[in-house]
Amino acid sequence: MTNKQRQLQQTIMKQLYTRGPISRSDIVKLTGITPATTSSLTATLLARGLIREGGEAAAGTKAGRRKILLEVAPGGPKVLGIELTASSYTLCIIDRLGRVYATRHRQTDRDYDLHFLAVPAIVADIQDFLNVHQELPITAIGVAVPGHYLAAKEVVISANPTWGHVSLHPLNEAFADLPIYYENNVHCMTVAEQLIGPDKSGQNFTFLHVARGIFCSTVYNGHLYGNENFVNGEIAHIIVDPNGELCDCGRRGCLQTTASHEWLVKKAKLLYQNANTTYLRQLVDRPQDIHMDTVFKAFQMGDQGVVLMLRQAIESLAVTLNTLALVIDAKRIVLHGQLFDEPQLLALFQKTLVANQFQLTSVQPQNVTVKPFGGQDGAIGGGMLAVSQQVLGGL
Repeated sequence: MTNKQRQLQQTIMKQLYTRGPISRSDIVKLTGITPATTSSLTATLLARGLIREGGEAAAGTKAGRRKILLEVAPGGPKVLGIELTASSYTLCIIDRLGRVYATRHRQTDRDYDLHFLAVPAIVADIQDFLNVHQELPITAIGVAVPGHYLAAKEVVISANPTWGHVSLHPLNEAFADLPIYYENNVHCMTVAEQLIGPDKSGQNFTFLHVARGIFCSTVYNGHLYGNENFVNGEIAHIIVDPNGELCDCGRRGCLQTTASHEWLVKKAKLLYQNANTTYLRQLVDRPQDIHMDTVFKAFQMGDQGVVLMLRQAIESLAVTLNTLALVIDAKRIVLHGQLFDEPQLLALFQKTLVANQFQLTSVQPQNVTVKPFGGQDGAIGGGMLAVSQQVLGGL
């Protein structure tokens, strides 16, 4: 194929990922590619098994033959998705539609343990995982990292300096015969949401991820917005209370100090030690045993200190997103994190979002949806990053 044909084919595949199933005539309208070229390229894609016919479109008002719908076909070459975090790593072998064929997860109780994060040992575990699943040979690797990958030094740049001591050179060296793609973990999950998420409207959207830290990623006009700017998306450091607690970044009252898991656990430990009455003492024997699951259990039991703490977190997140809506053209918001899996907290978030909506008659409220939190989401996102590079030429 010529470079031009390859680019046109990638354009068609992207429309099928983000809008499919759609017909050939829909592809022509969406891309401007001529009907003859569209017919030829889709025939090639069908023959290669990259796409398949997905039935007929619903009958319209005009009589005549119904349009045949096309969609991305499952299966095909597999990729390895990897997510690295401060206390775990997850491996997933997936296909071009993000379907998981094999997975492995490793966890430690200590954050930023350099012994656990020793890359040569992780590489050995990856090689063992791939040997166990030799029937699933991979063609590429996508790595979701908790920060930003600095290729020149083969390290992750993050607010936590520990990552600067974790060289990813052994991983690059061990799999030098395969393409390896690195990206921020939330950008990776946003790519997955765009390509295999349930919404096929093609609208701009913001993906808000709340876990140990807080980050948002936006797809604007079909592409990741500002992903080459390491500061873009770091909403954890938007100031929500100028007189608040001192953040790791050196400023006071950052959103992170109110709503991130790391800080919520810190505050729960203080409640354990100082509150006259708290259910936290019924759940764990020592404050150092408190994790986010403990916090959620205390919330469900009605612990007043924890309820107040989580309400403040949710309200701060909602107000921050309202502010972002004034500067980012995103028609919908996807929420991702254990906070949003709590029905009471989600209801409070939506209520606060609506109450602080910018009041202009021409402004439409953003559509808010929740992506259920799953432990493999980051690794699947890493895999879909590799798929986007291999099949679509990148995002």
